[in-house]
Amino acid sequence: MNYFEWLAKETPSRWWHDSAIPGEIDEAIKNGATGVTTNPVLTYKALQADPAYWEARVKTVPQSSQGTERVEALMNIVTSEAAAKFKAIYEQTNGGDGYALAQVNPANAGDTKAMLEQGLRYASWAENIAVKMPTVKASLPVVEELASRGIAVCTTLNFSVSQARAAAEAYERGAAKARKKGILVKPCLIVQQGGRLDDYLEDVVKDNGLEEAISADDIQYAGNAVCKRSYDLLQEMGSSAFIMPAGLRGLRHLTAMAGGRVVYSLQTRIQRMAVETDLPKVECINEQIDEEITERLSRLDEFAKAYDPYGMKEEDFIKFGVTQRTLSQFLWTGWTPLETYASDEVSARWF
Repeated sequence: MNYFEWLAKETPSRWWHDSAIPGEIDEAIKNGATGVTTNPVLTYKALQADPAYWEARVKTVPQSSQGTERVEALMNIVTSEAAAKFKAIYEQTNGGDGYALAQVNPANAGDTKAMLEQGLRYASWAENIAVKMPTVKASLPVVEELASRGIAVCTTLNFSVSQARAAAEAYERGAAKARKKGILVKPCLIVQQGGRLDDYLEDVVKDNGLEEAISADDIQYAGNAVCKRSYDLLQEMGSSAFIMPAGLRGLRHLTAMAGGRVVYSLQTRIQRMAVETDLPKVECINEQIDEEITERLSRLDEFAKAYDPYGMKEEDFIKFGVTQRTLSQFLWTGWTPLETYASDEVSARWF
């Protein structure tokens, strides 16, 4: 067995493919992927990777459309195809797996009403669509409402234990409402982007001249420390939500959570690295990060806020530096180019 076959057959861990490119999805399914991550950036990359493949369907989108209307039409094309590839898994697991993610407009991160309306439209594309949104205060009512309607949800831009806790609580409130109404409860995936957190903390340390107090080696444990603590907290809560390790920067982010009831989101690069490296097939989920390392990291306010289960209030989630950094990336390198993709129209953003 390769590493991913071992994870799937011998442990509770599962993994999803992190790309909307059809050929990559097909390869991932052969290797055991049970779902697929998409977002505005990945949708744009899929369209760019093979324009001829999508051309006929893209031409059905009116040239005059732009903005949210055009983005949603393009995302529907790409995400619906991805969802179709996993439909069999969805049916075999009675909705427990086999989803494709569709992410709401990053510009609406503070708008509950807009995110809910968009999420409901996404859910109409296919029954195995999971609606993806940032974990900020305004999205928590959306998580609860969608879960109560039997719609799968994914909360992204999680960089703290506080966010994971709040998202899980919102989901469980919604799931309880669904059960009372006799509605099938669908999954919730709480993305923990450990690699992105490591990148961010490295910048904070350098900018504040703290290299002597907090080493680069210490920082490599930060994302995993937050991910493991989030996982442990959800187990203590008895939450049925899944932690989804994503944004991996190296195999350390993969192996540290091995054996847990988690659903990884893995780029092709990480998948190939893991197989080629022939990683040891060892469950590491219960191995805790050295307390001396977390104590040193906790000298950094940004890590302390991320690591403490109550380190941030809900209104602080959107203010966290790494959250703003990633929202901006999703908006300007994914959503914005899609607004005028294959169109003669000029984006209204530049006026």
